[in-house]
Amino acid sequence: MRERHRDYELMFIISPLRASEEDINATITRVHQAIVAAGGAVSDTDHSPPWGRRKFAYPIREYAEGEASRRAFNEGYYVLCHFRLPASRVPDVERMLKLNDAIIRYLLTLVETRGQATPAAVSVAARADVATGVDEDVDEDVGDEDTEDDGV
Repeated sequence: MRERHRDYELMFIISPLRASEEDINATITRVHQAIVAAGGAVSDTDHSPPWGRRKFAYPIREYAEGEASRRAFNEGYYVLCHFRLPASRVPDVERMLKLNDAIIRYLLTLVETRGQATPAAVSVAARADVATGVDEDVDEDVGDEDTEDDGV
């Protein structure tokens, strides 16, 4: 039986110690190779603005390569990647992400496309409703309490 492929989104942060252009490209290539080796296909990778080098909201303590104690990082290099992968091979990719010293944090999420509008389509529809003055959540009977005859 053929295994089901699913769409995934991966956000990972590269250590500022590995923030040279060569190291960033090497890390991204290593992640792509791990996905392809697991039987997946990378469809898109984005590290242009608003991604790229950014400050964190709070320091992240992580081991740096060759150091005995954890170091506090205040910034990192963000990369967003979309790919298709068999569901049973996700642990292989996560294992590579955990063992990669250049990656501080990652978030791997399943992208649900079944019967749902894409976020871009939803935001365009919401902007169109605002522009035309249509608001589905407003109840038109609100505020009519003052017009009722209480018999007083």
